[in-house]
Amino acid sequence: MYYRGAAASPEQRNGFKNFKLKGNQNTVVALAGNKADLLEAREVQIEEAKTYAQENGLFFMETSAKTATNVNDIFYEIAKRLLQGQAAQNPQAAGMVLSQRPNERVVSAASCCSS
Repeated sequence: MYYRGAAASPEQRNGFKNFKLKGNQNTVVALAGNKADLLEAREVQIEEAKTYAQENGLFFMETSAKTATNVNDIFYEIAKRLLQGQAAQNPQAAGMVLSQRPNERVVSAASCCSS
């Protein structure tokens, strides 16, 4: 999952504020506070990022590729929200319904193919 030009880290306030959401309304967008391991260089506080995410219909998670903090978790959450969105749009497709067929006469290969 990639959004061109959307990379910004907590120490980059301009990248954070200039992010504009594009795409259709069914898109799941996560705001990843990347480089969470660089606390001393932080310009964007966690609460500010959470508020921004909430105001813009995003979900926020602090991440760090260096320490692997929440990297798998954010992708899991995106996948979970995508599935929830699909289920809400088309409840029939949300799962698989198995039904038992009425007993059908099974024709054996020996009876149909031998002369």
